[in-house]
Amino acid sequence: MATALGTRLVDSVTPADVLQVLAKLTKLSPQSREHVRMAGQGLYSFLDEKAGLFSGPNPFKKAGKVRVPKREVGFYTPEQVAQLFAALSPEHRPAVATSVLTGLRKGEVRVLRKDEVHLVERYLLVRRSGHRDTTKGGRERRVPIPEVLVPTLEEQLATPGPHLFPRPGTTKPFGPSWRIHDIIRRALVRARLVQAWTHVCRRKGCGFREERQNDAPSRCPRCNFQLWPKGTPLTLRFKHLRSTWGTVAYQTTKDIRLVAEVLGHADVETTRAHYAVALPEHVRAGSDAVAATLDPWRPRGVKTEEAQVLPRKVEDLHGGRNVNKNEGLARQRKAGEGRSIPTGQFPKPQATGSIPVGVTRPASQPHGKQGVLLSGDVQARSLDRVPGGLPSFLYVIPHRARDAGRGPRRIAPCRWTLPWVENCIFMVKQ
Repeated sequence: MATALGTRLVDSVTPADVLQVLAKLTKLSPQSREHVRMAGQGLYSFLDEKAGLFSGPNPFKKAGKVRVPKREVGFYTPEQVAQLFAALSPEHRPAVATSVLTGLRKGEVRVLRKDEVHLVERYLLVRRSGHRDTTKGGRERRVPIPEVLVPTLEEQLATPGPHLFPRPGTTKPFGPSWRIHDIIRRALVRARLVQAWTHVCRRKGCGFREERQNDAPSRCPRCNFQLWPKGTPLTLRFKHLRSTWGTVAYQTTKDIRLVAEVLGHADVETTRAHYAVALPEHVRAGSDAVAATLDPWRPRGVKTEEAQVLPRKVEDLHGGRNVNKNEGLARQRKAGEGRSIPTGQFPKPQATGSIPVGVTRPASQPHGKQGVLLSGDVQARSLDRVPGGLPSFLYVIPHRARDAGRGPRRIAPCRWTLPWVENCIFMVKQ
């Protein structure tokens, strides 16, 4: 940030300069750019409130926050936790187990001391985080120790030095450069928890790369050299062990205040926004419950409980026949391929100028005079297939009326969607 602003005096920096600096940080994510802006805002606040070397509006505050897209907090599934734990080296398993079973932050795990572990009362007294003399929330808190974690903590208490997780072979804790995120990334690949596999040709000058869904051995199509598969791990890191505890703890207990107290959140809404999310199986169960209530296939008058045992196929809901099939739809035949309709199969059209399906229209008859006779079990919306466009009105002979010897009934287009139209024989006049 100092390099970007050059030798500008503190009083000469304007909000426009801050926006220009942030715009140049194209390689950083929106969240990282917001961190840069917050660091500058904190610097000016210190110079103004504590050091007394600056007075006036804070240019980093006036520039406004960087818009950061809100995304769900990632977390491990129980199966992924087991796979990751098995792929880790023994010296890193205690720290990972402590974080996923207590919800501690990376900095809190790194500087945890042995005198802060109370196995008899079964709690950890969290006092500091990273290089701070206090936690991120500015207060101490007690974190319960689950029973399954006790043997691991007993082994760590037997190690030399005052710190619970010292570096291997020393009594000092891991420093700020503890690359536990890289350790997690490599362990995810070993556990085959990857997004994809990138097959790379390592022969000098070839440069072949191809993304695949497996790491099966293969050869380069360019130079026939053996390809090297490189896994792209899932976007899960050490910090997601904490979010895994928070998510599962809320889903198990439904006590948002308990989760907030253990995680050290001063505001319950912070816990609710980040960790009070539904697991995939809960989402599916809720979706099925809503679908059972809004089931469009459920017949009228049938309760939700009764509808769960009813068939869901279209054929089963319409007496064994599919009303959406093209059987019985009007089809135009090629000229000269006319056929006669068997006597008694359809009633004789009573609309003037109508021509039954399959009967060739004389060439001298105007197109607008053509009518169509449709077979019995056809939905009304299939009338859009009538040659020459939609008809002006529709003549219907219900099956019962046909059996009683009654004639056709004329209905307007606005009533074509009536349910009883499906069980009619249609005659159309245009």
